Amino acid sequence: KVMQAAESKGIKRYIHLSSAYALEPEQWQREGMASLMDYTIAKFFSDRWLIDNTALDYTILQPGALKETPGSSLIEISETTSGAIPIEDVAVLLGEMLECPATYQKVIKVQAGETPISEALDQL
Repeated sequence: KVMQAAESKGIKRYIHLSSAYALEPEQWQREGMASLMDYTIAKFFSDRWLIDNTALDYTILQPGALKETPGSSLIEISETTSGAIPIEDVAVLLGEMLECPATYQKVIKVQAGETPISEALDQL
């Protein structure tokens, strides 16, 4: 409904916070995923709706396990990301992506790493 409301108001940019492996059902049997199954299924359908049924300039962010530890603003963007990341770093990343056309129409997997957030986004 939020996606539909954004489109009806003429909003083009949409950043969607998802979860690790939400678009990869073959990965849902990984260790630790069982307790998040309902959440992951819900994210699968919301991610698919965004991709398949909107004209929004979307970015889907799929962080690894969220940790309540201080952020470092150092991340790793990867096709196989499944490591942990501080919630603070996810928040900073969401803000940095807002004005970053290189992230449009992409699913971005992220975990804590060694690259400053702005530099990681510049490499997309």
